[in-house]
Amino acid sequence: MKDAKHIIVAGAGVAGLTAALAFAMKGFSVAIFDKTRELSEVGAGLQLAPNATRLLARLGVLDRLIPQAVTPDALYLIDGAKGRPLTRMGLGGAEARWNAPYLACHRADLQAALIAAVNEHANITLRLGANVISHSAGENGVTVRINAGDRIEEHQAKLLIACDGVWSARRAAAELRQSAAFTGHIAWRASLATEALPQEFLAVLPDTNSVSAWLGRGAHFIAYPVKAGKSFNFVAVTKGSDPGREWSAKGDSIKLAVAFSGWHPAIHAVIRAAAEQWTHWPLFEMRSSRFIIDERTILLGDAAHAMTPFAAQGAAMAIEDACALAAALTVEEADWPAALARFDEERTKRIARVARRGSWNRFAYHTAGPLALGRNMLLRARSPERFLADLDWLYGYDGTGFGEAA
Repeated sequence: MKDAKHIIVAGAGVAGLTAALAFAMKGFSVAIFDKTRELSEVGAGLQLAPNATRLLARLGVLDRLIPQAVTPDALYLIDGAKGRPLTRMGLGGAEARWNAPYLACHRADLQAALIAAVNEHANITLRLGANVISHSAGENGVTVRINAGDRIEEHQAKLLIACDGVWSARRAAAELRQSAAFTGHIAWRASLATEALPQEFLAVLPDTNSVSAWLGRGAHFIAYPVKAGKSFNFVAVTKGSDPGREWSAKGDSIKLAVAFSGWHPAIHAVIRAAAEQWTHWPLFEMRSSRFIIDERTILLGDAAHAMTPFAAQGAAMAIEDACALAAALTVEEADWPAALARFDEERTKRIARVARRGSWNRFAYHTAGPLALGRNMLLRARSPERFLADLDWLYGYDGTGFGEAA
């Protein structure tokens, strides 16, 4: 190997860009390859909890992101039919409690902040229109073949990190049995300029600088500001049929309104106002995570553990993965097998616990009848401090040992 510390990353999403930065900060040189010719603004809003933002701070990304993001004052859980708040969990004190802020942002703004940091790092190269088509691992490293459009290239590195999404070609090439399964749910996404929010919605929204989660039978509806408060992001999760490997298809607002029949008029006002904006995204998940293909090929992010958004931790888990892997590996390759085993054990446990929290949230958000009445009573009776304490394990987590304290 010409460069004893060279890493190749497949995929320039959140996981891939974060991994490149984390490894470059440890002295590795990194080449990122992505098959797209232009990184577009795919997706919509993201919630980034302190377990993610503290890592972004250490990578020099957070300061770039904050001007375009929003620091919510609170999370409200709201009865979807009555439009009445059930509880308020303060988020404004996140930095004091968990040593990092809670942010809401547009995915494109996070991507832009990551790319800006990548482009400024001398040890990282980013190539678009370059698809990783095959790889072969050996005792001393990995050989990666790239389709660069007009030619096939061969590159060598000490490690291949596959961050190529839920339908990972590198995972498929390894013929792993784990595959992403449709969850039976669809996420509908839309955004509106804050000045265009319907009055029916504003009349019952407790606070425009907060996240609100509206709960109801078999569905829920999330709203929060992005783009420095200039825009609002909406996510409606309903049951649905499997459309196959389809992303970001145009959504039928009439069908969405039917799914929310019986809900508060404020929700229907938003559905109508964003009628031409709705897209629907099928939700897939991995029943179990898989990080290691071999000692030279590692899966991160959705390629390793696609999960549902019910805990609002998808991007955060990708960021954690990347920083934890960089923290685990040193230039001493003799230590890699043991280090990778520890990384795999810790990340597998962490992902499983977060996934269980997501499953619990889905049950609690979507329940109906007597169970919903009991849920509402519990939410009203429980103190805000109890809610915050219940999130300490999630938001306070820092199992990487990576970098200096934020």
